[in-house]
Amino acid sequence: MRLKPPVSVDHARNYLMSCAELAWDGPQALELGPILDGIANAMAIVSALDIPDDIEPLFGEDIATAGQEPR
Repeated sequence: MRLKPPVSVDHARNYLMSCAELAWDGPQALELGPILDGIANAMAIVSALDIPDDIEPLFGEDIATAGQEPR
């Protein structure tokens, strides 16, 4: 998974809070603050990773057989 360009925790949290406020019409979104903080932190961490372009995540694949020819 990649998130480019890199984002700061504050930028990600502001974006997430804006989306939540639009989706839930304001005050209810404030209750999501702690959850959005965790997601914003994760977004900043993921966006800071330097993953080579030739590497793709193995979502939905059996990593034990990754790189092997199908039988």
